[in-house]
Amino acid sequence: MQSYKGRFEPTRFEDLTVTVDFHCHSACRFCIVQEGMNLYRGVPFERFQQAVDENGQAPRYHRVTFTGGEVTLEKRLFDYLDYARERGGFSHIRLQTNGRRLEDRAFAERLVEAGVDEFFVSLHGPDAATQDYISQREGSFDEAWRGLMNLRDLGVTIMTNTVLTTLNVDHLARIVDTVAELAPARMEWWNYLPMEDKTDERGLIVPMERLAPALVEALDRAKAHAIPCAVKYVPRCLLGEHGDVIDNTQPDVVIVEEFYDLYPKFACLWEAKCEHSEACLGLTHEYVHKYGWEADRLVPAARSTPWEEPEDGLAFGSDDPRGAARDAAPSGDHPAWRALVEGVAEPLGARLEGLLLDRRRCTYRFVVDESSVDVVLTKRSDERPALARTRSFNVSYRNLRLPEGAERERAVLVRVVEAATRAVATRDGGAMLLDERKGLIGPESLRRPRKRS
Repeated sequence: MQSYKGRFEPTRFEDLTVTVDFHCHSACRFCIVQEGMNLYRGVPFERFQQAVDENGQAPRYHRVTFTGGEVTLEKRLFDYLDYARERGGFSHIRLQTNGRRLEDRAFAERLVEAGVDEFFVSLHGPDAATQDYISQREGSFDEAWRGLMNLRDLGVTIMTNTVLTTLNVDHLARIVDTVAELAPARMEWWNYLPMEDKTDERGLIVPMERLAPALVEALDRAKAHAIPCAVKYVPRCLLGEHGDVIDNTQPDVVIVEEFYDLYPKFACLWEAKCEHSEACLGLTHEYVHKYGWEADRLVPAARSTPWEEPEDGLAFGSDDPRGAARDAAPSGDHPAWRALVEGVAEPLGARLEGLLLDRRRCTYRFVVDESSVDVVLTKRSDERPALARTRSFNVSYRNLRLPEGAERERAVLVRVVEAATRAVATRDGGAMLLDERKGLIGPESLRRPRKRS
């Protein structure tokens, strides 16, 4: 199986992000879906209702985030918000936005009244000259800033997001100084991903020799202001004492599936030697093609455990904007899913260590002493190989881990897999759902036919 660094996979399993539109009134020069804007469709309201109803019946998500395009342009936004608030059982509702429409105080107040308690606002420059150039819309900085001031006055959670490019790399510390008066819960710094511009014809990828010192200075400044930070897609070893702010986690995202085909792949020359390689993605392939592997600049931390090819990213629970529990593990508290295999391991001398649930699979880990095996449920498909099929699921196993000579443990785990498979087949009533599709596919994903080249 391909390493998770070569594909997009969710790693924050208790947060759901829904893309409701592909319209925007900015035209950011780094936009990762520039060619898809006004072409792709957002998630239809009916599809969203189904996901919310499922979460209300068998809770797995604590937070839902609405994004776009520019989400505040969606005509049915308040329908989405109302349904999430009333039916979904979410603890938090977040909006990811450029903030421009939030300058309308009445509109901002209406969003808060509709249940939005967290706002993730883009801010790519410290002033109008920088941000308006990047967004290609005069006045966009002033509009967003007035919106942020409204949010501050309304007492909601504010987070900012800055995409790191050649256009703003020299202004990062100043962005911190600008934002400081808002006392944001967190500032996030996302290194630019060349999704539609694989050869970087726009010239936006920043070389690490330039990016790293500028970003470290900004992180120093944020620390002085007591502002928590998170950094994505920058090698951890380049951040010095700020290495612990690396956060490459991703929520479970419902979006046009073609988006995932464009998502960059990552690699690092020192992956097998570095202690942090499971959490640090390294460099995008596009960066390596342009600037090389940075073999002399990247410094691996000595591993304390043997390296294994990672199949999945590290699993985390729900986000915490204040950063206090950003690395918390998923709760694993899914009674309906646990009940499918409850009681099968103990009579055989094993135990269920835990389960991990996302939209596409449920993974149970069974343990005997130092040995373990994962039993995996995915959506039923007669075309795909499986150990067994039940009304709702394909059942398989993976990651059989055995110390040398552990034949007794092997025999026990074989019986556990067999017993778990029988239990799922007996207890699966057909109402529990998994969905391998990441979002809209084929013609349903488009607003209009593509133009033929």
